[in-house]
Amino acid sequence: MSDIEILPIDPLDTDLVGAWIAMQNAVIEHDWPGDAPYSTAHQRLRLLLHPAAVDVQRYVARVDGLVVGGFELVLYLKDNQHLASFELEVHPDHRRRGIGTRLLEFLEQRVAELGRDTLLSGVTETVEDAPVMDHAGREFAKARGYAAVDNEIHRRNDLFAVEDDDLARLYADAWAKAAGYELIQWVGSAPDDIVEGIAEMRARMYTDPPMGEELDIRPAVYDVERVRNEERVRTDRGELQLAAAVRHVESGEVAGLTDILVFPGGEEHAGQNDTIVDPAHRGKRLGTILKIANQRLLREYRPKLRYVHTWNAEANTHMIAINEAVGYRRFCRDIDVQKKLS
Repeated sequence: MSDIEILPIDPLDTDLVGAWIAMQNAVIEHDWPGDAPYSTAHQRLRLLLHPAAVDVQRYVARVDGLVVGGFELVLYLKDNQHLASFELEVHPDHRRRGIGTRLLEFLEQRVAELGRDTLLSGVTETVEDAPVMDHAGREFAKARGYAAVDNEIHRRNDLFAVEDDDLARLYADAWAKAAGYELIQWVGSAPDDIVEGIAEMRARMYTDPPMGEELDIRPAVYDVERVRNEERVRTDRGELQLAAAVRHVESGEVAGLTDILVFPGGEEHAGQNDTIVDPAHRGKRLGTILKIANQRLLREYRPKLRYVHTWNAEANTHMIAINEAVGYRRFCRDIDVQKKLS
């Protein structure tokens, strides 16, 4: 199509932003039934605010004044400066007309001009005993030279179906194996006496979980300043961050971390962010303690919220076992797809 207009999103253009969000939610409803829709309030705030460690660029495609697609491009500034990750969407009613191809060509040219050589995105496929997903994104990426480099399983926990007595037994059994540790929980900002340990845990998310050999994600540069900046941005965007850590009492080391995010305007779905346990402290059931404690905290703050979503590498059998024990069930497979620019 020769009449496709690609333009950056102006956060103050109320009509354009509204059309962009409507397009995104049409994609979710069609492609990923049962997934969390975008919150209008949160998307508008994300256009204005993002962490200092990344640069985020967003564009839409219009045809005859109608928003029919778009993409979000994330550029890492403190680490992984070879990499650009993105999400690209085309409205279901406007596919197979060259819009996705034009957007991707524009995006790849933009990334090359910025000096990056690696593009990373994600596509979805259906898993057994779960909702049927649309596979158009998977086929589109494959046709345009994107190789599958890692598999993650997206799981969803229906909190209304979880038996509190079962969790209580799991929690008590886990603590019986975790002598010498203490639980610390907070909302928003981590306590000053553990924030350095939290930074170390965030950095481990880039190195410790199983990853595909060809997935080109490199170690992260995480320090207290980056943690505090991310916390401030989440607060300014109206995100409720519920977090838990376990600390080894004798050494004072932060041994594990988990956190859940609830976005403004989204009162049915929440997202699991990081969960990590230091290898030196594994085998003590700390992951189970963290998950259950934070799940309880979420129920205290949002008793009517129903679903929590999480993602794990398909090879991460230990964390998967913990998640399934506390109520998570398979929702779909998310495939990381990567392309190297010549």
